[in-house]
Amino acid sequence: LLSDALAWDVRMPKVIRGLSGSCLVIPCSYYYSSNPPKNPHRVVWYQWVSLGYPLVYDPLHPKYVIEKFRGKTDLFGSSSWDCSLLIKNLEQVHHGELLYAWIDPENVSWRTYKFYDVTSAILVDGIPQQPSIKIYGGVRTGDTITVVCSTLHTCPYSKPNITLNNIEGSDETDNEHVEDGLWKITLTRTCFTIAENATIECSVTYYGGITVTAMKRINAQSDVPIPVKTDWLYILVPSLVCILACILAGVIHKIRHRCVCVCVCVCSG
Repeated sequence: LLSDALAWDVRMPKVIRGLSGSCLVIPCSYYYSSNPPKNPHRVVWYQWVSLGYPLVYDPLHPKYVIEKFRGKTDLFGSSSWDCSLLIKNLEQVHHGELLYAWIDPENVSWRTYKFYDVTSAILVDGIPQQPSIKIYGGVRTGDTITVVCSTLHTCPYSKPNITLNNIEGSDETDNEHVEDGLWKITLTRTCFTIAENATIECSVTYYGGITVTAMKRINAQSDVPIPVKTDWLYILVPSLVCILACILAGVIHKIRHRCVCVCVCVCSG
């Protein structure tokens, strides 16, 4: 029996967060080296309870799925080793639920593998996190500037729509898998700074229509130099020349013991 249990392995995150009113994908994969299922594509999800097997997803018995999950769940992924669960409308009633997957439950018994020992806990957030905005370059107007806006999500089924406002340029979007169930979507826009003070807005709209916006200011300096007033130079320079001439004449007189030198200076100003 021990060798049979070791021949199977199911993996999913122990905890996963999702946004209320949006969707959630719980990643799940399985592997076996012996005791193969008769139908490897038969995947059923259950709610973990001390007694019984409440259904969360079962395409053969949809009417028996418990009410809070009925009509809201489906499998996500196309791999033959994939058992990921999609919840299309996550709600607060799903907060704290422990779920687990069972592969071909009609043919693979608990004696082969204790599927209920591998669970994923759902944590539901009521408010989305604000996106992150980072600005590179743009010290002066006319400089190239790169604006990077990003946010995390847990629904690759329908990734968030991310937009930048109040700044025009060329875009590049990337949806990167960070870790189990967590994704990072990033919008990078490259353009030129056209205003000394501008407010950039980054908006993220999640599946279900929930939108959150973050703002950040650009403080660019103008290329036009600030004029320096130099009128005082026309008064100061002739005066300094006159004073220096008198001092020099006095020094020469003292050294040579000559007659008193009268220095007459006419200072214009």
